[in-house]
Amino acid sequence: MKYLNVIAVVVLLAAGGAAPARADGPFPYELQDGTETAVLGGTALLFGLGRLADRSLEPLTPAEIALLDRQSVNGFDRGATGRWSVGARKASDIMLVATAVAPLGLLATSRGSQQPSTVGVMYLETFLLQGGITYLLKNSVARTRPFVYNDDPSIPADLKSSRTARRSFSSGHTATAFAAMVFTASVFERLYPDSPARGWVWGGCLAAATTTGYLRYAAGWHYPTDILAGAAIGAFAGWVVPRLHEIDDLVPGGRDKRGAATFGVSLVF
Repeated sequence: MKYLNVIAVVVLLAAGGAAPARADGPFPYELQDGTETAVLGGTALLFGLGRLADRSLEPLTPAEIALLDRQSVNGFDRGATGRWSVGARKASDIMLVATAVAPLGLLATSRGSQQPSTVGVMYLETFLLQGGITYLLKNSVARTRPFVYNDDPSIPADLKSSRTARRSFSSGHTATAFAAMVFTASVFERLYPDSPARGWVWGGCLAAATTTGYLRYAAGWHYPTDILAGAAIGAFAGWVVPRLHEIDDLVPGGRDKRGAATFGVSLVF
């Protein structure tokens, strides 16, 4: 898996290095008090609810672990119960950091550097949105991780009986990676709508996020459904937050874009 370091570096530099020297037109995003209050307030609420659920989460006892049967896991997810790889877990951590910091590459572009605070606040809101949803789900669903079903003697017993062993749904690594990568690609595309590099940026970003999710499966820490849910949560956050801040007020058909997007986020909150 040594190639993962190369992928991480490429993705990190993609937004900064692939941009043209300049682009015409006004900056396509702006900050608004109402939007920032709604997003920051909503994510704070999600984190608070997740914290309350976390306090009531109890780890499995050794007796409960002994009674677990991998045949009780649905067929689509069951294969994950036979997975365990410390190397894949470490690689997923590397990819998590690489994807999480990759959006900062936008600030190195000529357009992104025009309003770094706007890009930075949008990314902060994206990070908090996906994190709040994920944190609440992990502690309220309390799904047992795949490795707890695994009889591999190399898996530490204290890990199986820890609280984190019951935080499988959804995949936080995957949600973070997809939020960061969709944010990076969508903002880059909006900053440079005529750039020939748009396809490469989208491809590289989605490949990196998908790799992160797969590594969580290979490590035995998540089921495929955890990863799919994390990808959906992250992709939604990475798309909707920049969308809420776009300056263009109308979408085709004359509908108010901010109003429609804000309504959708309100439903999630």
